[in-house]
Amino acid sequence: MARLKMLKPKLAIAKPTRKTATTREVRMTGRRLQDRRLKVWASNPRCVCCGKLTVFPHGFELDHIVPLFQGGQDTEVNCQVMCVERLPDGRKAGCHVDKSAEEVTG
Repeated sequence: MARLKMLKPKLAIAKPTRKTATTREVRMTGRRLQDRRLKVWASNPRCVCCGKLTVFPHGFELDHIVPLFQGGQDTEVNCQVMCVERLPDGRKAGCHVDKSAEEVTG
């Protein structure tokens, strides 16, 4: 009886790859982020746009002066306090929402 030849696979076996994040993609999270929020807010608890006094922890958003997608750094120096509030229908409103919308539309 003839011996069967083994065929070589036509597809290479896929090895799992791990995408390495660039410095622009790495964002601070967790306790370190909350510490940064408190420190920036404590240095100036007023919104940089309208001057409204914000409350900790839910009355403001940390905003990047130079947005990360435009090459800004995720550092304390590049952060500022901007007011934000929840409307009765659940949507957010305030200076941070307006600035973010303006950055997206250009």
